[in-house]
Amino acid sequence: MRVFLMAGQSNAEGADTHGSEIDQFPAFVGAGAPQASVQLWYELGGPGGTTSAGWIPMQPASPSDIFGPELTFARKVSAQTSSRIAVIKSASGGTNLAVDWDPDNTSGQQMYARTLTLMQTALADLTNRGIPWTLEGVLWQQGENDMLDSNYVAQYEARLAALIARFRSDLGERSLKFFVGETSFKCIWGLDYWNHMPILKAAQLAVAAADPLVHFVPSSHFAFKVTPSGPHYHFGTEGMLQLGEAHADAYLQTLGVNSSHQSAHFPNGLPAKPGDTIRVFVMVGQRSMEGEGAHASEIPTHAGFAGLEKHQNNVLYRYRLAGGEHISTGWAPLGPADYLESFGPELSFGQATDRLLEDPVAVIKIADSAAFLVDWVPQHPRSNRPMYEDSLRFIRRGLADLTAAGFHPVLEAVLWLPAEHDAWWTPYRNQYATNLTTVVTNLRADLGLPQLKWIVAELRDDLIWGQSQLDGLDAKIQSVANADPKLWYIQSDSLSPSSPKPTLGTLGNLELGRLLARGYASTLP
Repeated sequence: MRVFLMAGQSNAEGADTHGSEIDQFPAFVGAGAPQASVQLWYELGGPGGTTSAGWIPMQPASPSDIFGPELTFARKVSAQTSSRIAVIKSASGGTNLAVDWDPDNTSGQQMYARTLTLMQTALADLTNRGIPWTLEGVLWQQGENDMLDSNYVAQYEARLAALIARFRSDLGERSLKFFVGETSFKCIWGLDYWNHMPILKAAQLAVAAADPLVHFVPSSHFAFKVTPSGPHYHFGTEGMLQLGEAHADAYLQTLGVNSSHQSAHFPNGLPAKPGDTIRVFVMVGQRSMEGEGAHASEIPTHAGFAGLEKHQNNVLYRYRLAGGEHISTGWAPLGPADYLESFGPELSFGQATDRLLEDPVAVIKIADSAAFLVDWVPQHPRSNRPMYEDSLRFIRRGLADLTAAGFHPVLEAVLWLPAEHDAWWTPYRNQYATNLTTVVTNLRADLGLPQLKWIVAELRDDLIWGQSQLDGLDAKIQSVANADPKLWYIQSDSLSPSSPKPTLGTLGNLELGRLLARGYASTLP
């Protein structure tokens, strides 16, 4: 039996997840059912919290109906290995590494001592029952509370390395693997404590770089909970399901099982002949552009869009998603990337422009659902996820590859979908016109295309970010359009309602693609 420890604070515990919601997400239907072949023993919360009081089949905790990454982690690992899986889970919301998880600290919740006792008890129970086991790894999802304190976050690297060493020593497992989950940049603290976020991430990356048995698990590209009052502290149901699979992928890679996505290939070569002009469009944005909340398997249920879940072999596609975590291996046929089963407006946009234009069409998509507009401004002092330079290189590389293949690429337009967080966060909303103008001006200059068209779509007013905030963002975009004859502002009131969601969802993204295509068509003679 392969045994894992799941440990950390609220996002390890599973705050704001609901087992009853799991079947709403097509890729995870059935994941909430008890997994008879996987064992779980948990202690959650502080003193007087909840416990399974022994081994039970893997399932959401009762009666709270919450779950952490362990649910889909175990589901995916057990499907890829022949061994049985067991997870020991010890987590409590709001706990920090500086005090609560410090093995030698006698104040706070003393999570290390509690966890060590739980592990020894659970492992002894397996031994007493005659079940052979190996301790395979620790899944660590923690760091938010240390980030809130400038002293704690500065010391996080040393403390995490010390915790790992202590676990290995006390458990007698010198080769114990650790999988350190990133604290998502989409959480509310990614705005309030924007200057601490990169310090925490750098600390986690440094520990992983110094120890070949420690693996960093990115998480900022996963769905993240949003309430009517704005970004939240927790992943929520969909994001937690995705996070569990990411931990599973990281572990499986240590076994030589490659779970990374692969871009598709044209069955009969690129859909153009040497010498052809290829019309290239760059699509850029954040949550809805990347595809959060849009599910490819739902496309056939929407009249007029059937077939877009399949690859369009007559349209070229190149993508850089999740801030560079997922990149196509070259020009591929347009279709849903093998990435979270999600998609943006590119599918219907590519189909519509291919029908509109005589020349072949190519789409370059660049998205980071955790980014702000300041991340696209070259060398902006508040940027935590700098996107501009890498994006510029990606665009140039895509155009150069077409030229090298004998084609004549023409960059037709940039299609921009604003950042949802920029709408909600007042300082960024107020600066949006200035920052957008800076990005537009710089990209035109760096590409040598001073007349490059920009088509900027608004976000629907019914998104959960708030109508007044979205209206304020729209006004900033409109002011840029009024001052730039080559930038067009596209209203989105015609899109199907998506409330109370933070993103446009499946139907909204399909409709947005056609709306953007009509917007581009309106710029033509």
